Amino acid sequence: MNSKVPFVLTALCASVGIAQAQSVELFGVLDVAYLSTTATGSPKVVSLSTDSNTSSRIGFRGNEDLGGGMRASFWLEAAHSPDNGLGSGANANNQSSGQVSSPAGTQGLTFGRRSTVSLTGNTWGEVRLGRDYVPSFNNLTVSMHPFGTNGVGNAGQLFYPLAANGTTARTSVRASNSIGYILPSNLNGFTGHVMYAMGENASDLYNADDGKHMGFRLGYRNGPWNMAYASGTTKYTTAAKVANDFEQTNFAINYQMGAAKLMYLTNVNKIGATKTQTDMYGTQYNVSSGQVRFAYTQLKATGVGNDATQWALGYVHDLSKRTALFTNYATVRNLNGGKQFTVGSGNNVTTAGGSSTGYEFGVRHNF
Repeated sequence: MNSKVPFVLTALCASVGIAQAQSVELFGVLDVAYLSTTATGSPKVVSLSTDSNTSSRIGFRGNEDLGGGMRASFWLEAAHSPDNGLGSGANANNQSSGQVSSPAGTQGLTFGRRSTVSLTGNTWGEVRLGRDYVPSFNNLTVSMHPFGTNGVGNAGQLFYPLAANGTTARTSVRASNSIGYILPSNLNGFTGHVMYAMGENASDLYNADDGKHMGFRLGYRNGPWNMAYASGTTKYTTAAKVANDFEQTNFAINYQMGAAKLMYLTNVNKIGATKTQTDMYGTQYNVSSGQVRFAYTQLKATGVGNDATQWALGYVHDLSKRTALFTNYATVRNLNGGKQFTVGSGNNVTTAGGSSTGYEFGVRHNF
């Protein structure tokens, strides 16, 4: 799914006397789709969009064998929008103060999707430093949710946290300045990931701990079963100097039964006293030419937003191992007179208790 490009660092080797060469890989995804969305009380919006099946990206990764079952590696991955050529933003400190805006384009191409360096041992696992996915996000990806976090049926619409009490959580997907440890892959299907990330504030500030994240994920994958439990907490403080931490806890389980993967995902987000709980039931059904996807999601809100439901249906048609056509359709319904949730972006529900609908079709190419 990617192209290996060996770069023999002859000049470096000659200057420092290193006999070994490092293998570096160039990889990426281009995902472009026609998107149409409607929302109660707002006009229809039509656009050429990206990230509808898989997030568009370009990256570099490589590793060096250090001997004795140990290796060093790096991973630099940047988001971009092939529909307009712009790069995407990032966040420097897991707080709103560190947010680099997107899609203004003035920030250029940032390695905001992932920027890590690692040391790995066959017997003891991996220590990873830099900007990386928080452990709890992995339960929202396409291995645990029929659509992952992409397209009109994506998990993010109802699973991401809502801003509350002046706090916008910046660690629902990734954290910067992180130190992570990942268990080795030879534990009979058991997996584990722990992370500690820093906000890097001055110690004498009232919000010195803001942006500090701690999280973990424990999983088991063997045969037809795949399951994982994850949790994470990020420290935040309001302007009134009141703790307003973001906590995320989720559990995902799926079972491969013939051509169908049966999937369940539950997630709780808390910011201060507010809470959203989301439950998803879905499937990925393999056919000879690709995969049919379906998800039904319901959200219960306390102290923020409103209750909502979403259902989504999609199909991915494989043209090759690297190229696919796809189409998705989804509807979100706001309950209890709310208007918080929409499908896609570009238009908002402006009528109490309104709904939002979207469909898309496009092409995705991996390299």
